[in-house]
Amino acid sequence: MRLEGIGFLLAFVVTVAYGLIVDVALVARIFRYRAGLVAGVIVALAVIFLLLGQAASPGERAGFFKGAPGGASLVVLLVTSAVFLPFIVIAPFAQYRAMHQGRRWPAWITAWMVLQLALLPGFLALAGADRYFWQRDYVAGEAAGSKVTAGDLGEILERADQRHERIWGTPWTYPWPQNTPAGSLPRSSGWAAGLTKSLDASALIAANDPLNASDRAALAMLIDRHIMIYAKPHINAKLLWDKLEPGHFSRQLAPAGVDEAGAVGEEEIPVLLERFEKDSERRMCPGGRMKDADRAVLNALILKRGRVWQVDKRDYEMRPDWADYPRRVERLCRGPG
Repeated sequence: MRLEGIGFLLAFVVTVAYGLIVDVALVARIFRYRAGLVAGVIVALAVIFLLLGQAASPGERAGFFKGAPGGASLVVLLVTSAVFLPFIVIAPFAQYRAMHQGRRWPAWITAWMVLQLALLPGFLALAGADRYFWQRDYVAGEAAGSKVTAGDLGEILERADQRHERIWGTPWTYPWPQNTPAGSLPRSSGWAAGLTKSLDASALIAANDPLNASDRAALAMLIDRHIMIYAKPHINAKLLWDKLEPGHFSRQLAPAGVDEAGAVGEEEIPVLLERFEKDSERRMCPGGRMKDADRAVLNALILKRGRVWQVDKRDYEMRPDWADYPRRVERLCRGPG
């Protein structure tokens, strides 16, 4: 079994640990001896090559960063490396030279050691700042999607594609795009989260009329590139709703069966049920009556997603908030057959 990224993580931990060992050795004045200096520098170089070797591996990078480099992981890695890597090589030489000249080690070594201790509170401060900037981005993203109308989704996709990832803990962005490797999820973004929320609640998504071809294509790319990881039950339900055809619900709602992958999720079922109650007679019920096969698919999905195992009763039972869903489905489109 391979755990991608574990080697990179261990190399990073070893780097920090050896930096702290060098601190102790400096206090103990180990590097005043030539043997101590030589041994310390050899180990330091081995640690540096270990870290660089792991960083050079695409698989280790992908595992360490859980996708494209960025977020808190990149900032912590770069700042910590910038503090420790030069230190573990330079500080032993500085102590050796100073003590052989009858001097104390330079004051900058002490300052460098204090800087190491300041890393943790510094990262905590950056984490607090990042929450502020994330919320600011969230508000901006929410505003971007709050008044979307037909034909606007292409422009929103273009804006999302042009946005670069914000450097963790700061208001600045990377000058280059952080491309997400295939198979990895997009990194969390306040702007994308706010945009998803406003789009999910927009009149365009709530409308019964299908999206036009350009909006539908833009929305699909927006989901794939930017908003896949956020809850969007109304958007997902809208994409399904636009494709539903009377007599063929199973093609979209459970293409391989209700027990298989691809069946509609539990977040979308309540939204779809509301749509059916509001608009089904206009599109989904020819002659005012729903096809028996379509009603059966809806009931099967509700039973599959709505029942939960009750330990005390040792049986499945419909969750309370879904208890009336089967009855609501039976009331849909009960016109003359």
